[in-house]
Amino acid sequence: MRSLARLAAAGVLGAALVAAGCNGGPPHETAPAEPPASPEARLEGLTALDARVASVSWTLAKANADLCPVSRQRAGWTLHSASQYGAELRPLAERRFGLEGDLPGILVAPSDSPAAKAGLAPGDLIVAVNGQALAAGAGGAGESYDGLKANIAVVDGALSRGPAQLTVRRDGADRTVELRPVLACAYDTQVDISDTPRSRFDGRHVFITNTMAELARNDDELAFALGHELAHGVLEHRTQPDVTGVKGASNWAISMRRGLSLSAEADADKMGVYLVTRAGFDPYQGIEFLSRLEEANPLLRSPQVNMGGIYEGTSTRRRALQPTLTEVTARKADGRALIP
Repeated sequence: MRSLARLAAAGVLGAALVAAGCNGGPPHETAPAEPPASPEARLEGLTALDARVASVSWTLAKANADLCPVSRQRAGWTLHSASQYGAELRPLAERRFGLEGDLPGILVAPSDSPAAKAGLAPGDLIVAVNGQALAAGAGGAGESYDGLKANIAVVDGALSRGPAQLTVRRDGADRTVELRPVLACAYDTQVDISDTPRSRFDGRHVFITNTMAELARNDDELAFALGHELAHGVLEHRTQPDVTGVKGASNWAISMRRGLSLSAEADADKMGVYLVTRAGFDPYQGIEFLSRLEEANPLLRSPQVNMGGIYEGTSTRRRALQPTLTEVTARKADGRALIP
């Protein structure tokens, strides 16, 4: 799912994000901006980035369901609607994805997700679930997330009870598919538009800016950035009581030791290495993402203080993670559980 600001602008700077673990730090001098890309190019570029982020975040969420304090039955997709888009991009999105009003359309269905296994793909439009029609909405000119949010609540409610029958429209023809959700961490990932590389976790969602995601040279590095934020969820650094789901089976041991402190960011780095490894990514490649952050903003070589969080310099963070890397490698080689 995407945030409203993400879609309303789609190339215009979004509001500044609250800082968190892989925080890009304060702004620094940048080169003059290039001429803006065409609306078509922006939409395609953002769609490709969405697919990459969705695939990595889904892999992390599924592999670490037992560690998350809240998990739920999920399809693994990323949904959007025509009503979320502003005037410039809405007609393009409607043509590209077959969107209509508030009806949820498939933006991304990662290859190993229940959505993909059910045959769903970008361009599919969900019009009903278990025989209950979803609301297309009034189709106002202004961008709004409310209608899609209500439809997603209906779909999620059905999936929480197990396999669901979805009526899906593709190229004007309706068909029914059965979707069998699987347990995964309850937190969705959203891509926001900003020229500052930042990521955060608010207790409900993992947020990452397009600039942050684009720094990652491979999926291992992207997994490190996303895994750090998911680690804040696992460690319950930021909780929201209205996030529904079930407690992960292995979360109890971590919960016994939880507690927000000035070491929260370092703790999230270490837990993130475990989450990345459990999901099949290479943590040694992953921590190279810290080098990308340093290249993007040399100020990050020094400690940063932002919104009460203490962020060590990138070299210090790399050194601090070496014992954790050694530990997870040994545990994996010995066949021991990857639970810190």
